[in-house]
Amino acid sequence: MVVTAPGFDEQARAVATDQGVPSVQIAVYPGPFDIHSDEELRKNSKSVVVPQVIQALTRPIPAADTNVGKRKEIAFTGTLDAVNRYFTDNKWSDGLAIIPPTVERVQEFLKYTGYSPDEEIAVLPAANLRATPRNIAANAVMAGCRPEHMPVLIAAVKILGDPATRLSMSGGSTHSFVHFYLVNGPLARQLQIDHGQGLIAHSTNQVIGRAMGLIERNIAGYRIKESQMGTFGKTHSWVLAEDEAALAKIGWSPYHVEKGFSNDTNTVAVANSTVWGQNLIPASSDPKTVMQLMAYGVTRGEMFASGMIDSRRYLMVTPGVAQMLAAGGYTKNGLIEDVRVNARRITHEWVFSKVHGSFGRVLGSFEDELARSVTAPGAEKGKLPPWYPRVPGWEDIVTTPASTRGKLQIIVCGDPNRNKVQILAGGMGAGINEIRLPSNWDELMKKAGYRPLSEFSPRK
Repeated sequence: MVVTAPGFDEQARAVATDQGVPSVQIAVYPGPFDIHSDEELRKNSKSVVVPQVIQALTRPIPAADTNVGKRKEIAFTGTLDAVNRYFTDNKWSDGLAIIPPTVERVQEFLKYTGYSPDEEIAVLPAANLRATPRNIAANAVMAGCRPEHMPVLIAAVKILGDPATRLSMSGGSTHSFVHFYLVNGPLARQLQIDHGQGLIAHSTNQVIGRAMGLIERNIAGYRIKESQMGTFGKTHSWVLAEDEAALAKIGWSPYHVEKGFSNDTNTVAVANSTVWGQNLIPASSDPKTVMQLMAYGVTRGEMFASGMIDSRRYLMVTPGVAQMLAAGGYTKNGLIEDVRVNARRITHEWVFSKVHGSFGRVLGSFEDELARSVTAPGAEKGKLPPWYPRVPGWEDIVTTPASTRGKLQIIVCGDPNRNKVQILAGGMGAGINEIRLPSNWDELMKKAGYRPLSEFSPRK
């Protein structure tokens, strides 16, 4: 028996079926309960929800359809327009034009992986379907990928299947989490995954991101109005690479090296954000001032609703800004720590947004939450951030850290001629995985017109 809000009944049925409960009983509460008064909650629960619960628990459960279809080699034949219409009607497409995933095209993609076609790569929630090279390739073909993108896609799918990534939370959330993918190592440069101006709009970055979005739809099972419950919808997944040459010049390590991999190792990392980000434009040559501006941005970017702090933040910093900060004495870790220390919010302000903007029904009254928060670990007097005026009595204002250690990450990328910092408020989980290449990779890539992978080593 499940009680849910309007619009979530279809998601409940889909998830229940995926979890082996094909005849789940559902009661629907009428309307957005978070903004209903206590009186409305009691009235609606008594007059609307309870009768549904009684009926659901006392009437016979209908027989469930347990017929499970087998995979068919050929799903449809027809013209290009007919194929696109058929895939859209079956909700296999994102609505944009696709390339039909013919048997021949899928077979070509399967040449670029050392896995067998039907080997299990991961099981993706919420549908709990097996991701295999074959169905990953089908989605990649549809998105417009090239066969050589397969190793990146397979490594990314492995991370999505890791419970630590929490795809079951971010995939269908009402908060519209958008997954994005960071590719590091020589392979990023060989495949021309862009790290410069306009990087996420680059053709290679776009098609890999679109493929991952289709995989979320067709293998993980997140479809709008069914199990993808983003209130306003969400944008396509996107891909980027770090400017590892720029990092080497200033002596900073790229993301994958910070996570324990070597420079020559190819990796893909998965993260998510609820917004595209807050665009900061540093207009000072003083490294400390720019650091404080970045800290200010961190305090203004939250994961979701209006009261969530201490989410992951990804600070995309253009190479020119990174170079200026490095020349001023900042290491990457030193910059992250200074941003963390300076990124503080007035506790009263935070509690107001938290109680009245997202979690009030769970946390209780404003007064109770404020009393708890001003004595919580990290909450202190006399640590007002530098952008607040020192008015009389400022020493008694309690502030709370906006981020804790390990939750901030700097990624150097974007237009080297622009002074930009983009701050993304992330969410549920983040992971990184080595990209596994088939043993004949160099031979395959030579036939496809690429230079050898060894020529893209950071030492070249």
